[in-house]
Amino acid sequence: MRDKRVKKEPGYSWIKYKGKVHVFSTDDQSSPFLGQIYAELEKLNCEMIEEGYIPDMSSVLHDVEESEKIKMLNHHNEKLAIAFRLIFVLFLLAYTYGLLRT
Repeated sequence: MRDKRVKKEPGYSWIKYKGKVHVFSTDDQSSPFLGQIYAELEKLNCEMIEEGYIPDMSSVLHDVEESEKIKMLNHHNEKLAIAFRLIFVLFLLAYTYGLLRT
């Protein structure tokens, strides 16, 4: 792709929460909830690896080191949106239905 000067447009995922649409792109750094989102992703990735998950690197076509490919997979826009949902929407539901301890 680089030789032919072709650029891939990034994909986006979005989720609506409290009347606002939150948009995520791969390795997004723009969210005000960045720390919480990446902490949740790290927790989920550790749990998946403990359960035997092995990332499929064949879908990462960039010419980068394997550790960078893993980071790209872990910080994919869809995973960012899922982490956001887990943090805020599911937390709100748990709080609403009294499933959280105060």
